[in-house]
Amino acid sequence: MADSDRTSRALAEGRAFVEHKLRKAWRKERRFHHLRGLCFLLIWAVVLVLVDLLIDWLFLASYGMPGWSRLLLVGLNAATLLVVLHHYWWRFLRGYDPVRVALEFERKHPELKSLLVSFVQITDEAREQTHASPALVLALRRQAVAATRPLNFKEVISYRLLARLLEFSLVLTGLFAGIAAYKTDFFATLLHRILNPTSSREYPTRTVIERVTGDLSVQQGTSLTISATCSGEVPASGTLTVQADDGPAEALTFLPARGSVFAYRFNEVRRSFRYTIRLGDDESDTFRIDVVPAPKIVEKRIGLEFPAHMHRKAETHDSYYIEVPEGTKVTWWLRCDRPVSSALMVRNGRDPNELTIRDGGHVVEYTTVAWKSFDYRFRWKLLAHPEFIYDTAGAYAVNVTPDVAPMVEIIEPYQDEKATIRKTLSVTFRAADDYGLSEARLVYSVNDGEPSTWRIGPLSGPSVKTSFEKKLTELLSSLKVDDVVTYHVAVSDNRTGERGPNVAQSRPRRVYVVSIEEYLRGILEEQMRWVSEVEELRVEEKQADGEVQTMKKEAQTQPTSQPSNP
Repeated sequence: MADSDRTSRALAEGRAFVEHKLRKAWRKERRFHHLRGLCFLLIWAVVLVLVDLLIDWLFLASYGMPGWSRLLLVGLNAATLLVVLHHYWWRFLRGYDPVRVALEFERKHPELKSLLVSFVQITDEAREQTHASPALVLALRRQAVAATRPLNFKEVISYRLLARLLEFSLVLTGLFAGIAAYKTDFFATLLHRILNPTSSREYPTRTVIERVTGDLSVQQGTSLTISATCSGEVPASGTLTVQADDGPAEALTFLPARGSVFAYRFNEVRRSFRYTIRLGDDESDTFRIDVVPAPKIVEKRIGLEFPAHMHRKAETHDSYYIEVPEGTKVTWWLRCDRPVSSALMVRNGRDPNELTIRDGGHVVEYTTVAWKSFDYRFRWKLLAHPEFIYDTAGAYAVNVTPDVAPMVEIIEPYQDEKATIRKTLSVTFRAADDYGLSEARLVYSVNDGEPSTWRIGPLSGPSVKTSFEKKLTELLSSLKVDDVVTYHVAVSDNRTGERGPNVAQSRPRRVYVVSIEEYLRGILEEQMRWVSEVEELRVEEKQADGEVQTMKKEAQTQPTSQPSNP
């Protein structure tokens, strides 16, 4: 009985010894897989950080990719590391299984011939269930303990297999640490951009663009200078890339203006565009130049109200070049495509007149009475950009046809005359005007003194021929012999308004006041002159008749030529 107990204790100690060695081998295996997984994880982490840096620096930052692209990069990194962890680490971490460990050990020691596996598998419970022979089981256990006691179970896992992997991972990590220490700003920028997807922080460059003209709104047709200031390595030239909204990109040479300041001048800008500047290895953000065109007139009406005396209906025109009679009321009504804050009409290049603004700045109006011809242009300020002043491209014109004075002439008497105090002045005159006459007056004076006026009467129509009579004594009660009465007919047209009618006067006539004797003597002298003129005409007629008779006689005496026989 004592021998049986000692044998049982020896077998129990032997089994505990084998179990202890199997567990140590399993622990060494787990440490192996932990170390290998850590090395692979470290290698892939370093590689991913370097790849992230290259992608973010060369592509995402250079091309201004949005922040979600960096989030996508982080997601790809996380997915890659999870795959690495599973493939090289987690899937090898298995729980303790003495049978599996025994199998692994026997692959190293085939001479055991499944002795260790049988020892592990045949437990007391298994023996009772299989009804194996106690003596056989006891012999198997003794043989297994004796065979495995001198063996090292840790040989199942050899760390020499990790030597190159560990060496490579340490070298790569050291190299990465050196690069990170040398380019700390690069990796700090990467970390900042990855953790802050909305950040626009740029990677450091040898050339640093510090100040750029930036976004601007400029007036169409004006000049524009885009400039940039850099520090660090100042290149000999740079590149200004411009792209119109509806055109391809164009690269322009960006030259230094002075020192580290680069500039490019556009003599005239017509279209909006975007631009970027590249100096050395640095590139600016994309900026925009908004070219603001002048407001466009999309609808226009030019109303004409003619003077009342013309009896002409109002008209509406759509041309900026108009011809109107003097005194016409002209109204401009213009609708713009964009609201304006102020509008002027500049007349003759120097007389600005403010226009009335309506409909939130879309409609402007201006009214004036045209008395003289003038050229004009419009000057605007946009409501959205009051800093810009626009003049219309061409000068327009209003040509005014003047309302000329009427025409008047005295038909009778046709010359100056002599008369007595009892003379009845009998005058026939005719007058005409382009639009109509209104009245006639007789303007007279004695001995070139102060003139007086007597109203002949109203006139109507564009032309008239009329007569009137008036005794001199009714006009001049103190008239006496040797006075000289000078008179003319003045007529007015029907022009209205602040300037009033046009007035015209005929050539003057004179009446020389003489005594009755002198008047009769003058009449006699006039009759004698007429008789003398009639006598001269009779003599001339008689001479002409004689010459005609002579010509007839000469024609009759000339022989008539006979025709020759054929």
